[in-house]
Amino acid sequence: MRRGWSAALYALLCAIWGSTWLVIKVGYGGLGPLNVAAVRFFVAAALFAPLVPLLGARWPRGRDEWTLVVIEGLVLFGADYGLIYWAEQDLDSGLTAILFATLPLMTVGLAHLSLPGERLTRRKLAGTLLAFIGVAVLFGDELRIDPARAGPMLAVVGAAFAAAVAGIAAKRYGQALHPAALNAPAMLLGAVVLAAASFAMGDGFALPRDTSTWAAVGYLAVAGSVVTFLIYFTLLKTWSVTSLSFISVFTPAVALLLGAVLLGERLTAPDLAGAALILAGVVVALTAPAI
Repeated sequence: MRRGWSAALYALLCAIWGSTWLVIKVGYGGLGPLNVAAVRFFVAAALFAPLVPLLGARWPRGRDEWTLVVIEGLVLFGADYGLIYWAEQDLDSGLTAILFATLPLMTVGLAHLSLPGERLTRRKLAGTLLAFIGVAVLFGDELRIDPARAGPMLAVVGAAFAAAVAGIAAKRYGQALHPAALNAPAMLLGAVVLAAASFAMGDGFALPRDTSTWAAVGYLAVAGSVVTFLIYFTLLKTWSVTSLSFISVFTPAVALLLGAVLLGERLTAPDLAGAALILAGVVVALTAPAI
């Protein structure tokens, strides 16, 4: 894949995932958090399944590939998104973004232990920390840490850890598997797990009853799941998992930019400073030092 095309797809991921935080927040529709998350991934799995033959891909085969499907289904679509949906009921989007921006920090550490080609260097660690500080600067003026919300806050950090584990597993074991063939069964498994957890929590399982909730679920299933994860797992075949993890620090900046462009919201000096720190941190982390 050409470098310019890959960069455009990366930017598209940042734009779409930058918008999903708000859509999740407003798209519960009176349903339990795990219930609505399950509906999202049931819909996404149903959309992914016909893509496998249409794209000329084969379904997973053998123990290793099906093990990867189970890992992605349980860890990424079950644990990661289950924790996010549950936590966002009680957290504002700014704090959620800061906490999930720990993803690159976790990824660089786990990748160092698991992927021989992604060793942790002082430069990479410094850039990752700088980008994280940039996210904190973006939302520093609205950050309110309430000890009563420790559970949801830890849940977001746990979601970031789950996402890091899932990304590294896919990078290490998923090179021969087409993204559509990986996502279709993994999302279905994740949806089943989320629905079962919703029953266990006493929320049961029901379909949305209003158009606005279906609109949110549709956007999250089509754009936020099918499009994004098809792109993400395609890029993961040639990009490092560390590079892709930096999407989590770009998405808050993207969300603020969309607010300025589409809603006329004013960008402040901290907004610009935070965005500059994020960009500088990513450049430091992902580029080789000049010789």
